[in-house]
Amino acid sequence: MDMADLIVAAPDAHRSARQTVEECLARIAAENPKLNAVSVLFAEAALARADILDRAAAEGQPTGRLHGVPVLLKDVIDVAGHPTGFGSKAYAIGPAARNAPVIDRLEAEGAIILGKTTMVEFAVGSWGTNTVQGTPWNPSDATQHRVPGGSSSGAAVAVAAGFAPIAFGSDTGGSIRIPAALCGVVGYKPSFGLIPLQGVAATGASFDTLGPLSMSVAQVRAATEAAAGISLCYPDTSLAGLVLAHVSATALAPIDPIVLAAYRRVLATCEAAGATLREFELPLSFVDLQALNGDIVAYECYQQLSGIVDDQESDIDPYVRKRVQKGALITASAYRARLEKLQATRRTFEQDFCGFDALVLPGTPIPAPTLEQVDESQIPMSRYTRLANCLNLCAITLPIAGTPAPLGIQLADVHGADAKLLAIAGTLEAEMRKK
Repeated sequence: MDMADLIVAAPDAHRSARQTVEECLARIAAENPKLNAVSVLFAEAALARADILDRAAAEGQPTGRLHGVPVLLKDVIDVAGHPTGFGSKAYAIGPAARNAPVIDRLEAEGAIILGKTTMVEFAVGSWGTNTVQGTPWNPSDATQHRVPGGSSSGAAVAVAAGFAPIAFGSDTGGSIRIPAALCGVVGYKPSFGLIPLQGVAATGASFDTLGPLSMSVAQVRAATEAAAGISLCYPDTSLAGLVLAHVSATALAPIDPIVLAAYRRVLATCEAAGATLREFELPLSFVDLQALNGDIVAYECYQQLSGIVDDQESDIDPYVRKRVQKGALITASAYRARLEKLQATRRTFEQDFCGFDALVLPGTPIPAPTLEQVDESQIPMSRYTRLANCLNLCAITLPIAGTPAPLGIQLADVHGADAKLLAIAGTLEAEMRKK
């Protein structure tokens, strides 16, 4: 089954919603025991909703842009009657009383909520590991357990494995874009605040963003429109005439040679299609932006979760515990100082970025390692992604074809430029497919 056939902007005359759900459920039953991407399945409810949608379509009732499309959710989003686990055994205290608004919006557009996906505990980690619930298996390698990237690990694995056409994740420092890059799918971090966060477990309130993962730019656009309740239409966009910012190899270092070569190949594709490339100097280094984001998130996360992480009897990932407890070392005044630095850095970037249409970056500095190769004391995966959260950008990761292992290219633009960025990404996606 081609996943591109599963998402539709209108009812598919050749496949009922029930057939689509049944195909997804069959694939999950066959492959999820190994891949560990789906943590909770709403099979009975999904089939019942599919039947309702099929009857509505047969009666000629209006249909939404995601009519009959199965959707998986990262386990940060409240679903009425089910606990929100937040990737943890220690977090949930009972079932959610009501749906998060984003679910109501998706269902109003005809989506079928299929279940929830495995994630990094408390969404604090970019490798995609979870020692409490198990680490999802990156489907790009059938023989070795490679990490999927995090923290929306199961969401990326589920889309790559064909468990659902769309999965929603959260992105606080790259948690959608990192696993998208490492699993070979498209991941989109919309502008901060575009999709409502009510009913969503918070990691870092200054940066938390919901967004979709899917197999194409068109699919993430449709999902984003449904979740945000807006249209993201934009005129057809050619790469010719665009001014694209890129960064030097020195600024990117250290970077795996395979990743750097792929990045340069995509830049060459853009230039060959008529784009003008200009080297751009960031207001802070990638490492400094990573640290700024990390400190703010640690402080905010600790305010939310101190009662759990400081309880030594709680069954949580020891690496996650240490990451969250770093927030206890940041004073309120130091936190405010970092927020002030964040705002100043954003102002500098906005001034310097005038005249550019998008920023082009690698998705990750290295390909996905095996689980045994992971060093939890290191945090390389988010080095190129936290920039978008810090600088208040919308950002998307697209898979790069022709690489030995999945790698992603990242495009970013200023806050509110979602329609434009998605149009540029769709054009670049088509150009890369020609190669």
